[in-house]
Amino acid sequence: MDEFLPKAPKVVSTKPSKPGGGQDEFTGREGYEFGISAGRALASKIGDLVSPVATELKLPDGRRATLRTAKRRNTQWGCLNTLLERIDVVLCAFTPDGTNFDVWEIDAKVWAREARNASPGHKLHNKLTLLGKSGVEKFGKPFGSYSI
Repeated sequence: MDEFLPKAPKVVSTKPSKPGGGQDEFTGREGYEFGISAGRALASKIGDLVSPVATELKLPDGRRATLRTAKRRNTQWGCLNTLLERIDVVLCAFTPDGTNFDVWEIDAKVWAREARNASPGHKLHNKLTLLGKSGVEKFGKPFGSYSI
């Protein structure tokens, strides 16, 4: 019976099976290096850098903040729980091109309440929380646009 049915072409996805395209050692290192360099460059335009390791800064109005970056297909930000305890706001910067950033601010207490824990298999499970772009737009507010 099957021999009389039309043959459907096999469609093979070119996208990796993991959401967001997955990450390997190379893309992980590339993302880390981009986050550090872009975060520091943006922080210098926004406030006074207090800790370059955590991209921790003091805003002109005196609030303590951390700046998190994301680019292209990565539309979520992560923040360590220990960092959340010592800041007032999380600044989330997104860039589609690596140069122009839209930045949102979200209160650290709101982040702690709304963000999700890193996956159980993740090495920072119960130490890192993640918040996607839709959550940042919903619970945060626009902070500004910047170019580096």
